[in-house]
Parts: sequence; structure tokens; C-alpha cells
Amino acid sequence: MQDSKKEKILKKYYREVKMEDLRRAFFDKLSSVPPTMEYVRNLILDVKLFFRMLSDPNFDLKEETKRDFIAVLLYFIESKDAIPDWIPMLGLWDDYKLARYVKQKHRQEIERYFAQVRHFVANYF
Repeated sequence: MQDSKKEKILKKYYREVKMEDLRRAFFDKLSSVPPTMEYVRNLILDVKLFFRMLSDPNFDLKEETKRDFIAVLLYFIESKDAIPDWIPMLGLWDDYKLARYVKQKHRQEIERYFAQVRHFVANYF
């Protein structure tokens, strides 16, 4: 997936959302995703990190990063995205690629977060 396509997806999926609604939908989706393959386990860690950073009241997240994190979480929550999540072995691949893109795009902001959080739990929760 090309970066320009990923940017279009982020713009398409971003919307204003209440943190409580996002939290509920996010944890519902997490509970239905079995960490069977390495890329799925990495996807789970990435989206947990994005959610933790979004919901941390002690961290002032840049607006662009916030929008992209919300968009990628909403994409992850959506089961009928570019590759429907129910397709065995491949269903979460597009989610993984988008999350990796966002993680790389906002690497400096993530590093800033790690620098400010003294005791960061490896599983992000």
C-alpha cells in the first residue's frame, strides 16, 4: 500500500469521536482479535500504544498525531475495510500496514512520549 493511499485512508476514517465511545469500540474489537500470527501480535501492540497515548491525560499529543491515531484505531475497529477482517490469514494485514505507517510517520512523537513516561509497561496497559 503506497503512502499516498494510506494518507487517503487516514483522512477517510478520521472523525470526531468521544473517547469513551472509542474506548468501548476499541476494547470490543481487541477482544475479538486472536493474536495468532506475529504481524497480528505486532498490530495489537501498536494499536494499544496509540490508544494509550491518546488517552493519557498527562501527555500533550500533537493534533496531527491525534487525528492519525484516531483514524487508524477506527480503521482497526472497522471489520469491513479494504481487506475484510474475517478473511483468514489476511484480514488484518491492511490494518497492520496502516498502523506501521502511522507508527513510522509519528515516530518522533512516540519517542517523545517514551521519554516522558518513566515506567512504561511493555504491553501498554
